[in-house]
Amino acid sequence: MSYLTVKIIHLTGLALTFMGLAGVLGSSAAAPAASAPRRLFMICHGLGLIVLLLTGFILALQLGIGKNLPGWIWGKMVIWLLVGASAVVARRLYRFQIQILVWFLILVAVAAWLALYKPF
Repeated sequence: MSYLTVKIIHLTGLALTFMGLAGVLGSSAAAPAASAPRRLFMICHGLGLIVLLLTGFILALQLGIGKNLPGWIWGKMVIWLLVGASAVVARRLYRFQIQILVWFLILVAVAAWLALYKPF
């Protein structure tokens, strides 16, 4: 697959992940009890995370990065773990919607900065 095709799939995974997170946050605020829509949003979040991880490593390979991963990739992997844990935070702490949405925005901004500038 070409680099741009993989990048489009990667960005689609990003959209799916954060669509799922926002849906979990909204459905938890609307109805704290477990519901079918929240389950669907959790599935979207999980599938998005898998797509992000797989396409992220494919993109790294296409950039010629082999065994020794640079620091910016390690940073993106930490962000990936934080995004994965954010679903639990969104589900349990839905009372803090604004703060959680700002947290999501910060995670996306830092990940984009790492990907674009590759500072270390």
